[in-house]
Amino acid sequence: MKVALITHEGGGIASVCYGLARSLAKKEVDVTVFTSTTALIVRIERWTDSLEVIRLPMLDFPPRTISYQALNLPRLLRMLKNYDVIHGLSPEASFMFALLKNKLERPFVGTIHGSPRASQRAFVNQPISSWTFSEFGYHIVEFPLHEFSINTILRVADHTTMCSFSLLEELKAYGALNMERVSVIQNGIDFDEIEKTPDSPSGKSAELSIIYAGRLFWFKGVMLLLEAFKHVQRNFPNACLKIFGKGPLEKTINRFIAESHLTASVSCFGYIPHERLLAEIKESDVVVFPSLSEAQPMFVLEAMGCKKPVIMFNFPFAQEIISNMNNGLMAKPGDVHDLSEKMQILLSDSDLRRRLGENAHTLAKKEHNWDAQSEKYLKVYEKVIDQSAYPVMEK
Repeated sequence: MKVALITHEGGGIASVCYGLARSLAKKEVDVTVFTSTTALIVRIERWTDSLEVIRLPMLDFPPRTISYQALNLPRLLRMLKNYDVIHGLSPEASFMFALLKNKLERPFVGTIHGSPRASQRAFVNQPISSWTFSEFGYHIVEFPLHEFSINTILRVADHTTMCSFSLLEELKAYGALNMERVSVIQNGIDFDEIEKTPDSPSGKSAELSIIYAGRLFWFKGVMLLLEAFKHVQRNFPNACLKIFGKGPLEKTINRFIAESHLTASVSCFGYIPHERLLAEIKESDVVVFPSLSEAQPMFVLEAMGCKKPVIMFNFPFAQEIISNMNNGLMAKPGDVHDLSEKMQILLSDSDLRRRLGENAHTLAKKEHNWDAQSEKYLKVYEKVIDQSAYPVMEK
């Protein structure tokens, strides 16, 4: 079987794509990842005998996924005909090929990682004073594009997968779904990568450390985390908070840190290589991901795979992976004081941290191991290939 995976570079979707690609390649499935680059030339990278990555040019301004597809449309229409199935991991980066699947004469599988309507609700419900130009552009100006992409995948794809059951419920608002062409396959993590990752060589900057990683948008809850950490500091002056990620709130976050006299205990690192992030997770004591809107965050799953207790707000998307006081802690949605209390509970009890972390690891190993999740995708591929009239490519 030859599989083409289409994504855009960066973020959780790309992480899912590469995790799936590596797992399929381990099973000796021929896989090619088509992704984007701001370089003006095509780059082809052979990772293994069964896996290659082809990086195609795009224009480095929004909406980037449109230029990625439009600039490379003739080339991709030729290349994609050499595969048995085309899998669009990002609707925005692959909807053109879903629309052209009859011309390609290949079955198309789409994966949806989020609801534009849910993200927009979270954005418009945040304080207007926290709005940024880039967020407004993504959630308001580009909203029709996101809606069109999702609707196209749901309407055209031979099969559509979603990464969580809460997302499936959200997408039912888009209209009646043909449940025979829809399935939930939750995100996976690479345990081989986790197990071979050493602890952070930099060591801890304080006796107890809290870590957050994600885009620095308001609805990701990072400002709520900083407010909660102010309260934590009163009882745990030796605690530190590490923030990994970039986004439009960077200046606001740095200003808050300075005005709250937290410069000695809060550090912002921007984006770092994935292997280093895993090392930092392993070195941490508590992981906090206080997002107000998600589908299924990869950072949380990787933290669970690293045996770390996670604190999230009690939303449906969190309930799918966190069981309160079993493998993590749940705080009341948007409640800074309750978030602070949950952080202090974990910081004060190393036995509880260890027990929750072990339980988190057990769940992640069982439900979110790429070796098992990729088998589910293979069954989807086999199904759409069997139902199509197109010839199978020779290996």
